[in-house]
Amino acid sequence: MEAGRAGLVQTALRLSYFTVGWNGVVGSAALVVAATTGSSALAGLALNALLDSSASGVLIWRFRYERRDPDAAERLEERAHTWIMLAMLVVAAYVGLEGVAALVGPSHVDESALGLVLAALSLLVLPWLGRGKLRVASELRSPSLRGDGVLTIAAAALAAITLAALMANSALGWWWADPGAALVIAAALAVEAVRVAVRHRLG
Repeated sequence: MEAGRAGLVQTALRLSYFTVGWNGVVGSAALVVAATTGSSALAGLALNALLDSSASGVLIWRFRYERRDPDAAERLEERAHTWIMLAMLVVAAYVGLEGVAALVGPSHVDESALGLVLAALSLLVLPWLGRGKLRVASELRSPSLRGDGVLTIAAAALAAITLAALMANSALGWWWADPGAALVIAAALAVEAVRVAVRHRLG
């Protein structure tokens, strides 16, 4: 492997390791808070974080394998790309159904300071992380890393939506803001999954 590419692969691995750790902790904590407060938006943020963490785990496998067998890494690139796309669709479907159920049925979201903190922290960290992935993906010409970078940027946008919904519910009593945000999260993930698939097919 060329020295320049080897350095980029190492950077991709560092970003992926950080994503697994950060989103694993934040996603798990957010999922617990979502379960106790009934927040569909926070559940969507949590599942998206765990999805991003699992996608980065697949990329760790892919890039570590490239060090040993660059030719086989091309096949792993395809598998990683497919996993990221399918996982996005599954989470989008789940969050969308939860949002619809909360809108049509009796819904009450308890206030949670920890939920607000988790969304705010995600909004601070994820844009930096996503931009780093996109930069390295461009230099490596890796569609799977680019898809993961887009997923991380999307997660930052979803953190902003979730934070706004939690604040609106807490300050104004807008109960519908939370399931409404969940539907926005679901739609954004579904659209991005389709874009990733089309980009890969054309690309």
